[in-house]
Amino acid sequence: MKCNECKSNEATIHIANVGEFCLNCHNDFMADLNGVNRMNDFSRIISVYDAHGIMHQFDISNRLMPGFSIWQAEEIEGNYQFEVFVKPEDNQAVAIEHLHQKILTGLGYKTLTLMSDRYFVDNAIHIDKEQYSLNDVGTCRIQHTEEDNEVCLVIDGKNIPLHDFGQALTAFEGFNMDFQIRQQSQEVLGKNMILRPISIHEDVIIEHFEKTLGWFLERGFLSYKLANACEEALSERIDELKLLCEYGNKEKAVEVGNRMKKRLISIDNDIDDFPDYLLNRIDQMIGIV
Repeated sequence: MKCNECKSNEATIHIANVGEFCLNCHNDFMADLNGVNRMNDFSRIISVYDAHGIMHQFDISNRLMPGFSIWQAEEIEGNYQFEVFVKPEDNQAVAIEHLHQKILTGLGYKTLTLMSDRYFVDNAIHIDKEQYSLNDVGTCRIQHTEEDNEVCLVIDGKNIPLHDFGQALTAFEGFNMDFQIRQQSQEVLGKNMILRPISIHEDVIIEHFEKTLGWFLERGFLSYKLANACEEALSERIDELKLLCEYGNKEKAVEVGNRMKKRLISIDNDIDDFPDYLLNRIDQMIGIV
C-alpha cells in the first residue's frame, strides 16, 4: 500500500481515521500537530567500534508521536537496538547525542566472554563454532519472533535461545540472581556498572533528601557559593524519586515529589533562580505518572 500523502513510498504507519503514511510523511503530519519543526539534518548511518574492536553499523531513525519524539538505532546486519525518548519541543540534537552515547556505552561492555575452543564445555553458549560464558553482571533484550513463535534473549547483539541461556546459568548453580526489567529507552548497562539493591521507600527517599540538603544549609540558609554543588547533589536524590515513579507506588511518588518541592521553596537563600532547576526536574519525574 502506498502512502496517502506522497503517493510513492510504502505506507508503514496507520493513523486511525486519518490514513496510511510512510515514516517521512507521518513525521511531517506529527510535526504540524505538535507545532514543532522537524530535524532532518542528522547522520542516518553511523559506524561504531565495540569493546573488541569490531565495527557495527546502525541505522538512525526518528518517529514523532503525540507528546514524544522517539530516536532509534537499529544495527544493520545485527541485533543491537537502542532508543531515546524526548519531547517534540526538546532539543533534538541533544537527543541524538544521547543516543550515540548509549550506543557507545552498550557496545563498550560485553555480557558474554569468549572461551577457549580447546575443550568443549557443555554449559557454554555455542554460536558459530565458538563458545561463550556468561559474565556475572550483564544485560539482554527480550525478543519474540512471530514466525517461529519463540522467545529468545538478545545478548551482545546475538540471539540466544532461552534453553541455551538456562544451560549457561548452571555455571552459577547455588547463587542468587537478581533481575530488573527496564524499558529500552532507559539507560544501558555499561563498563564498570553494576545493579545494586536500593530502597525506594518514600520515607527513605525523603530521609536521603533531607540529609543531603543538610550538607549545604547553614542555620537553614543556602549561600550562592554552595548553590551549584547543592543542586548537583540533590539531583541524585531526585533520581531516587524517578525510581519510585517507575518501579514503586506512583501515587506515593507524586506525594514525595510535592514534599520535596515544598521543602525547596521554603529554603532561605540569596540566589535569583533557586530552586527553579530542581523544581523542574521534580515535575519531570512525577510527570511520568
